Amino acid sequence: MNQISFFFVTFMRVLLLAGLGAMTMLVGCATSPYAEVWHKKPRLTGPSGPEPLATAEQSLTRAIHDERTKPLIAMGECLDGLQSASDELKRNPRDATANRDYNFGVSRIFQIIHDTNLDPWTQPLIVPTTNGEFVLTFKPDPRPEWNPALYDFTPADEFDVGGKYVTERITRDGIGAPIVAVEREESKNARGKAAPSRIYRTVSAVAKFQGRRCMLEFYDPLDSETARFYGRTVPLAADFTVPLAVMLQETDPGKHEVWRVLNPEKYAYTARIERLQPYNPNKTVVLVIHGLKDSQATWTPMINKLRGDPLIRKHYQFWFYSYPSGYP
Repeated sequence: MNQISFFFVTFMRVLLLAGLGAMTMLVGCATSPYAEVWHKKPRLTGPSGPEPLATAEQSLTRAIHDERTKPLIAMGECLDGLQSASDELKRNPRDATANRDYNFGVSRIFQIIHDTNLDPWTQPLIVPTTNGEFVLTFKPDPRPEWNPALYDFTPADEFDVGGKYVTERITRDGIGAPIVAVEREESKNARGKAAPSRIYRTVSAVAKFQGRRCMLEFYDPLDSETARFYGRTVPLAADFTVPLAVMLQETDPGKHEVWRVLNPEKYAYTARIERLQPYNPNKTVVLVIHGLKDSQATWTPMINKLRGDPLIRKHYQFWFYSYPSGYP
């Protein structure tokens, strides 16, 4: 082998090793977690309230303890405690302890429904208690996509979140329980509706009592800054980050980033436009597009931050375009 050939072969080997090393780094980056979600046991924080809130808090604590073994009894304890907190909040909407207990109680309704498969969505749920029956139901919405039977609901206070793209938790104080709503089944016509194959939504739930009847009402906190609460307009509580984090962890868009560069034809089917919230014709669509060896996940920190701004929420909605970035 002459000297020129030797150097050529050596040079090609160096290039090959460098390429393999770079590819390993790319794959390693692609598999690092963009979002991490941990379940936690929710609990009331802060000092106990005065009566009747102290008794209400005890009922809510018992409900958490009993939910797995005696779900209907647990739901009754939850509704007893929630009604007491609701009555106090009606009397004094600025009572921070009553607000805390109320939001915690609404969240526990959804915790019990989620953990025990109780179903107040297909028909009103009769809940026996020592003080008489409660009826648990919901306020219907004419929009088909707001049918609660289509979703699994998990209270946002059951999650801690983190990860590369989830470094800040954006919330809003107010009345109501921030909820993560995940569509039970994948949509058969998601692409035609510019929707994800499975919807992950941020929802805020408010409970109102009419005697022994408890009605749950759902709000989209990206569209509503306030809620109606017994004749008053009050700030609506929200958690804008947890649904994004859950969606990122469940869908894991980073898993195909490298391969969509190397073999774009194979992943051509992944090219699509998707919206992150129900379409609102009164808001301007902001379409975000990622770059080479990337995915829609790259926009998560920006979208998470911007959703915390009420003016942005009022005027804009975010969609993304994702595609195999290996195409020239």
